[in-house]
Amino acid sequence: MAKSVPMWWMCGSRCPPPKQPEPEPEPLPELPPEPPQKPPPGADAQLRDAISSLTDRIRHTDPETMLLLALLWILWQEHADRKLLLALAYIIL
Repeated sequence: MAKSVPMWWMCGSRCPPPKQPEPEPEPLPELPPEPPQKPPPGADAQLRDAISSLTDRIRHTDPETMLLLALLWILWQEHADRKLLLALAYIIL
């Protein structure tokens, strides 16, 4: 029972002891900004080719494929069965 009573109460004081302010942590030294990393010379052309082929494929898809893609997206958002999602992806490809 004695452990349930706070120490300041047992010492005869009716109010809790004042809280000591905590010292502020020292600010971290600022690091110099890192120079931006440049991609390899051929990486920009490869990325551009990949994006253009992807956009061409999306532009020239038939309506059925777009419908299946929309269905796949909705089922993905609803956390559908993985086997069902893989089957739809297989049909699309």
